[in-house]
Amino acid sequence: MILDDPYITKDMFIADSYGGNYYAHKNAVMYDLQNGKQNVVCFCDNIHTAQAIVQGLNLIDNLEADGAELRQPNKEKK
Repeated sequence: MILDDPYITKDMFIADSYGGNYYAHKNAVMYDLQNGKQNVVCFCDNIHTAQAIVQGLNLIDNLEADGAELRQPNKEKK
């Protein structure tokens, strides 16, 4: 499928795209080290913010694992 728009939108992904080692525990974003331990990544003001951050982090990890090149948009030099 070839798209005219260079941007990826949320509706292009299935639910499995958001699964991974990051997870939300109450208002904390956690990372599962896969050895029985976990790290706290950050604390959020509420669980909904933590869940949104988890989705984003897992999505980035999954895209990188699939070989997608992630880069920042070009910034104008002053």
